[in-house]
Amino acid sequence: MKLRPWVKFTLGLIIISLVIFLGYKYYQKNNSVSTDLLKQYNISKSKASETLNYVLEHDAYDATYLDEYAKIKYLEQNNFLDVIKTFLPKEYTGEEINYILVLSNTNIAKLKDMDHQDLENYYQIKNFNVSNIERYNAYQDIHDYSYADVVTHVNINLDLPPYTNTNTVSDGDNTLVLVNKYNCLPKNYSPSDLDYISGTQGQTPMRKVAKEALEELQKAVKAEANFELLPTTAYRNYGFQNTLYNNYVAKDGVAAADTYSARPGCSEHQTGLAIDLKNPATPSTIRLTEENYDWLKNNAYRFGFIIRFPKDKEYITGYQEENWHIRYVGKDIAKIIYENNLTLEEYIDLYQTNY
Repeated sequence: MKLRPWVKFTLGLIIISLVIFLGYKYYQKNNSVSTDLLKQYNISKSKASETLNYVLEHDAYDATYLDEYAKIKYLEQNNFLDVIKTFLPKEYTGEEINYILVLSNTNIAKLKDMDHQDLENYYQIKNFNVSNIERYNAYQDIHDYSYADVVTHVNINLDLPPYTNTNTVSDGDNTLVLVNKYNCLPKNYSPSDLDYISGTQGQTPMRKVAKEALEELQKAVKAEANFELLPTTAYRNYGFQNTLYNNYVAKDGVAAADTYSARPGCSEHQTGLAIDLKNPATPSTIRLTEENYDWLKNNAYRFGFIIRFPKDKEYITGYQEENWHIRYVGKDIAKIIYENNLTLEEYIDLYQTNY
């Protein structure tokens, strides 16, 4: 419908008035320092800023930092004044204060007890842990990775030799429990809800939630791709893994064995959530054909499983590719891991850990 001239004129006036009003409010917001306060502290109007006004009104002004106040973007958050009062005396600039203001409260609390740190490369990385900043810098010096990757790698201890600085897992029953070369289960840990499913070696124990998910996967692979997947092994207790690992060491040596076998206590098979699979129609030396693996890789997440040791992620997991080794984590989490090409280590650091 064509508008009449007077309607156009009226709408134009309204729009112009709105623009002028918003511009005035913006001007007010950014030039709202009290003239009386400026005079009281003998501050030039050219130094006016929201942050300056805030510290003046809260009796926190320090002339030493007059130029830095203008560089600090005012934020309506509870710790705003505390950050300014704490970190300007530590010789952080106004720009660096802006970095600090976007950090988590936990990181800010840690930073208070540290000497001046260069945060420019890290503050926007969501899994940044200020406690690790020296390790980040050392790792960055010897690796050509992005700062985001550096943070993740160090957070999951890849800057440290395997089986050092190990953590004893306290939540073994958690379906998202991380067990690897830096996180090991107690020697006597065993899942309380073990169940059994038919496998290539008879009845195979695994946690009930993993068994039920595997049964769904087995039905789907038969219907959609017309082949079978059976477990060769799933839950292994500490003693079983100890014997297995020592046999590999006797055969290939420690260095080689560590690339494909976990040391006792550090195998996620002990959780009852990890399953090794085989297509029973293939020769004994072949677990899965390429076609079998393609289906598993692109569909396991639908049933709550991930490929635990994928190709090209050996430097993260610490193990050779095992395209037959799946791990139950739940459908929602498995989908995120699959869609973002993550390992379990990366997912937990990026999505589950608060820094």
